[in-house]
Amino acid sequence: MTVPAASRVLDVIEAFSKVRRPMTVAMLAKILALPASSCHGLIKTLEDRGYLTNLKDQGGYYFTKRLEQHALRIAGFTPLPDWVLPALEKIRDEAEETTLLAKLSGVNAVYLEIFESAQSIRYIAQVDDLRPLYASAAGKSLLGAMSTEDRDAMLARIPLVKRNANTIVTRKALDADLAESIQRGWFLTRGEFIADVTAVGTPFTLGDETYAVVIAGPSARMESNLEKHIQLIKMFRQRAAEHTASPEQPSSPRH
Repeated sequence: MTVPAASRVLDVIEAFSKVRRPMTVAMLAKILALPASSCHGLIKTLEDRGYLTNLKDQGGYYFTKRLEQHALRIAGFTPLPDWVLPALEKIRDEAEETTLLAKLSGVNAVYLEIFESAQSIRYIAQVDDLRPLYASAAGKSLLGAMSTEDRDAMLARIPLVKRNANTIVTRKALDADLAESIQRGWFLTRGEFIADVTAVGTPFTLGDETYAVVIAGPSARMESNLEKHIQLIKMFRQRAAEHTASPEQPSSPRH
């Protein structure tokens, strides 16, 4: 269920992020395809709460530092145990490939943390990037962690859109791929979302939450070191299982 008022506030934030300059009510209304009266109400509410200010000499409204301050406070904390980020960084260093942490977000996998490879040719992604569940190692890992009933219900909601020549686009083939991956304990994509990118991942749990750890990189390099990468993510999953079985460690701000 989507709340229209909340969606419009997010649209305002995204519009300013894209334009990156002050805007009048009329300009913003045009971008958002909203009536000027509705847009005026949004702007006045944000202004009253201290998030927008009218820079008359610069041609319109713009965000104050208030939004940035809240965003920095939120971004400064990660709800992950202290050991997780250093362990992901260590995987990146040993694999010499980009290492990612992902979680379920609606009908996609979303990247929460990214430790980018130092190699000149590497897999590049951004935090908050979404990847399809059926065509990414992160997504397949998360599907594999679900019960059969939950996985069937999720896949019933997702059209299997062909991303490129290697994308699995039939339910029968995807079910077979997932079954084999669940049996062996790790999930693989070979250019199914982005051509010439191979990724291997596995799911793990922390408390009541399910995540996926993924190593991704250029296919030629990944294939020659695939067994090493599989062992790295399996060791990470084992460590997560050991921590889950022991008393939960406190989370701390990210530095």
